[in-house]
Amino acid sequence: MSACLMEAPPTLSYRRYEVLDYPDDVAVTKVSVSLDAELLTAARAAAAKAGLSLSAWLNQIVEHRVRIERGLAGIREYEAENGPISDEDLRRADEVLDNLGVGR
Repeated sequence: MSACLMEAPPTLSYRRYEVLDYPDDVAVTKVSVSLDAELLTAARAAAAKAGLSLSAWLNQIVEHRVRIERGLAGIREYEAENGPISDEDLRRADEVLDNLGVGR
C-alpha cells in the first residue's frame, strides 16, 4: 500500500504520535481523531465487512480521497494552461468510464 502525505486543513487538529515501521516497509503515524458516533459505528461495520481493521479501512478511504484531490488539482492545472475541457471530451470520457463500469 502506498503512503500518502497531505497537509491537514487548518480547521482539523490532531496529535502526532511515534512513527511505526511495519515489516512491509510501510511507515505509519499513529494519530488521534474525533468522529461522530454514528459515523464511527458505520465505519467499524464497514471495516469488519471488508475484513480490515478500522485503521486499515480509514487509511484506504483517506488514500482514495487524496487521489481524488490530486486528480482534481491536475485537471485545474491542465485547464489553467489549456483552457476548459470541451463538452465533447467530457462526453467521451463519461462514455469510457461507463463502458468500464466506473461509477460517478
